[in-house]
Amino acid sequence: MFCKNEIEEYLQKNNDRKPVIMTSIDEATFVIKPTEETVGEYPDNWSQIATTIGETVSEKLSLPTLFGECIPLKTPPAGYTDGFTFQKLPYYFAIAWHQTNFTMGIILKFSASALSHYKATYQEYYSEAIDVNQMAQFLNEDYWELRLSRIDLAIDYFNYDMTVNDLYQALKGKQYVITSHRGRKNVSNISAQEVNGQAQTVYIGSKKKNVNALLRIYNKYQEQLDNQGRYMHLTKYCDSWVRMEASYKGIYSNQILALLLTIDSPQDLSKLIVNKMIDKYCFQDTETGEPLPFTSDLLKGFSSFPALESLNSRNNDLLSTISHLMKGSGLFPLLMKIEKVWGSKARNHFIIRLIQEYETNYTPNPDVELWLNKFGKELEKLNFEDFFEDAFQIFYQKNNITPKRPAKNSKSDVAD
Repeated sequence: MFCKNEIEEYLQKNNDRKPVIMTSIDEATFVIKPTEETVGEYPDNWSQIATTIGETVSEKLSLPTLFGECIPLKTPPAGYTDGFTFQKLPYYFAIAWHQTNFTMGIILKFSASALSHYKATYQEYYSEAIDVNQMAQFLNEDYWELRLSRIDLAIDYFNYDMTVNDLYQALKGKQYVITSHRGRKNVSNISAQEVNGQAQTVYIGSKKKNVNALLRIYNKYQEQLDNQGRYMHLTKYCDSWVRMEASYKGIYSNQILALLLTIDSPQDLSKLIVNKMIDKYCFQDTETGEPLPFTSDLLKGFSSFPALESLNSRNNDLLSTISHLMKGSGLFPLLMKIEKVWGSKARNHFIIRLIQEYETNYTPNPDVELWLNKFGKELEKLNFEDFFEDAFQIFYQKNNITPKRPAKNSKSDVAD
C-alpha cells in the first residue's frame, strides 16, 4: 500500500507495470460544535463568537500562513449564512456558520482539490507531511466538540486487469457479489452512469443526502486525461487506473473521526483507510466464494479496527419507538389539534406538561429496567444529538420523506 506522496516515485520505477494500490483521503468536512460554556449567556453574540472561533481554527491549521489574508465567503455551504475563505487558496474551501443558529456549529468544508492543495502546500512550507488525522488532532479541543460530517476514503488501483464496465456487468449479472470482510452481503442499490451502453461510473448505495455510505467506482485514468487533471502526469507511468471512493457521513464519519484521533503515522492511516473500505466493500466471485484479486490484495493490508456500526445494528428497539412516536402513535396529530385550536403556545405548554408528568408521576415497569441493563451501557457511549438526528434520518429514508429545512443556500454541494 502506498500513500499519495509516495506513489509517483514508485510508479516511475515500476517498469513492469505491476499492480499497485494507493490509499488516500479525498475529501473531508469538519464541524465544530461550541459547548454551552463557549457560547455562555450571550447567544445573541454568536456571530462574533463564531468569527473568533473561525479565526482560531484557521490558525491551528496554519491557513493564514499558507494562503494569506482571509476574504468573505461568496457561496456558503448549504444552510450556512456567513463565513470566509482565503485569498490564495484556488479551490473551494469554507469556514462558515449560521448568523443566529449556533447549534449548527462552524463548518470547515474542504473540497477534494482544496484538501489536496492544502496538504501539498503544507508539506512544501513546513517540509513535513500532514493528513486528515493530524488536522483532526489540531482541531480537537476541550472547549468545543469536534465532529466529522463527511469523509471520502479512496483506494486507487493501478495496472489491475479490470474495467468499470466489467465490474458493473458482473455485479448486475450476479457473477460478483459485495460483502463486508466478515462475509455479510452488502444489499445496497447498484447503479451506473452509462455512455453508449458502457458504465463509466458505478454507485454502490444511494446518492440521497440522508444516506451515510456510498461507494463510487470510476476510471480515474480516463478522467485525468479528459479533464487535464492535477495528476494527469501519473497516466504516463501506468496502463490503467481505477478508483474506488467510499463516502461516509453522519454516524459512520464520526466513528472514523474517533479512530483518526488515535493515529500518528501515514502507515496507520493507510491501514485505517483499507480497513474502512473492506469493512463494507469486499468483491467476491459468486461461484467460488473467493475474493477478486484486487480485493484479495487489499485484504493483505488489513488491520484491526472497530467495525463501522449503523444505528440499526446497535438498537432497533429504540429506533422503532422513535419512529412509532413520529408515525403511528397519534402524537403528531394530537399536537396539531391542540395547535389549531389554541395556537403554538398551547402546544408547547402541553409538551412541557408531559415532561412534568413524566418527572413527577411516571413509574417504570420491570421491562424498562431489563432494557436498560441490556442496552444502556452501549448507548450511553454515543452522542445523544447524533443518535437522535440519525434516528430522524432513518425515519425519512424508510418513509421516503424529504425533510424541509430552512436554508439560505439550497445547493447541497459546491464545485471545486
